[in-house]
Amino acid sequence: MSGPQFLHIQSYSRKANKIGQSVQQILDEAGRAPEFCQHVENPEPPNLIYGLTPQQVREKHDAIVESGYVEVALKDGTSARRGIRKDRHTLLTAVASYPFLTKQVAAESAGREDYARWIDLNVRWLKETFGDRLISVVEHVDEEHPHIHAFILPFDDPSCSARHLNPAWKAKEEAEATARESGKSAKEAVKLGNLAYRARGRDLQDQYFAEVGLPAGLTRVGPKRERLSREQWKQRKEQARRDAAQIRQMTERVKQIADIEAQLDADADRRAEEIAKKLDAAEALFAEALSVQSHAEEEAQEIRERANGDVAVMKQEAQAKLDTKTKRLERRAAEIQSAHSTLEQERHEIMKNTVLHVAAITARVLVGVLTGSVRFDGKQSKLCFEDPELAHEVEQFEIAPIIQNAVIVVSRVWSRLAQLLSSEEIKSEHDKQSRALSSVARPVSKGIEP
Repeated sequence: MSGPQFLHIQSYSRKANKIGQSVQQILDEAGRAPEFCQHVENPEPPNLIYGLTPQQVREKHDAIVESGYVEVALKDGTSARRGIRKDRHTLLTAVASYPFLTKQVAAESAGREDYARWIDLNVRWLKETFGDRLISVVEHVDEEHPHIHAFILPFDDPSCSARHLNPAWKAKEEAEATARESGKSAKEAVKLGNLAYRARGRDLQDQYFAEVGLPAGLTRVGPKRERLSREQWKQRKEQARRDAAQIRQMTERVKQIADIEAQLDADADRRAEEIAKKLDAAEALFAEALSVQSHAEEEAQEIRERANGDVAVMKQEAQAKLDTKTKRLERRAAEIQSAHSTLEQERHEIMKNTVLHVAAITARVLVGVLTGSVRFDGKQSKLCFEDPELAHEVEQFEIAPIIQNAVIVVSRVWSRLAQLLSSEEIKSEHDKQSRALSSVARPVSKGIEP
């Protein structure tokens, strides 16, 4: 499905405007207070999408207005603080309406998925646009079109001006100030400000379409706005749907690529760490070798200095020392190699015994299935054991998820077999299978730890 987008941003004061809209009226209508939702045939409470309820927004709004103030200049040149006037706009709202009927969205699964994606895109755009000042997003599904209301408060602003939170209004005031500074008349400044307001408003709608409407498969405007024929409008909606699908595919692909890159980076970091450790070990060995070499050279130099009397004897002594050190190093290397071999043998033996132990536990579980001492709970999701020791060993080795399918198969086969055999045949078959499994389920050494 696709259709034109709709986004409306407006600020309100505590004093009602010409059509009776005020902070209280807007929040009570959003909260579905009876006196403010008479336009809705069957009012329903709003769905809270993000942040606070409308009533909580009202409480937060009243608190910041109560503590707010404006600086005013007095006739004597001094300044004073005044409370916030009731006609100051202190609440900013954003309303986004989905272009499809509420009953359409509720009736079609694909329509509900598209609508849910539209909701998520709106909340993300609102957070990115207004930051922490966005305190609430509520949903109405009791009118012809589903829509959301967002509420934004002017935190960190003592003057509590919500108009300045509207990017279009901010552009208007900046344009007017620039015009006055350049010598323009008040009328010309207001005109330039209004032009800036409309231009920034269009930019904001374009941004909203690019980040929400287009990914959700909506069009920028409706057919009447562009005076399109019915066939042209159908083609435009179909193209919007295809564009949205492509954007979703591209987004998912980018996410997959990011995940792959993150994994590659993690692997590269791990490998770099391993290489660094190996280099550190190699450098340590090299430093040790240099130290040994240096020490040997010092001793050789001393031997040479003392060789004036009997060169041959000194050479023999030097060679004897060198041979002794060499043999010592060779013995040390042999000891290390032997210790390594012993460690490998012990590891192999532990692994073998652990496998045998797990096999024995599995056999005992299967025997328990045949005897009825092992069974599933009522939800068929967890094994129950009458033998606490067997239950402890299954939990200790964490093999329940591994043998669960085997237990299910054996239980089903044994159940079906029991339906076909007499009681004597069942007992005979049970004894036969128990004997076959008992050779595997023999006790093993208690010294093995998982």
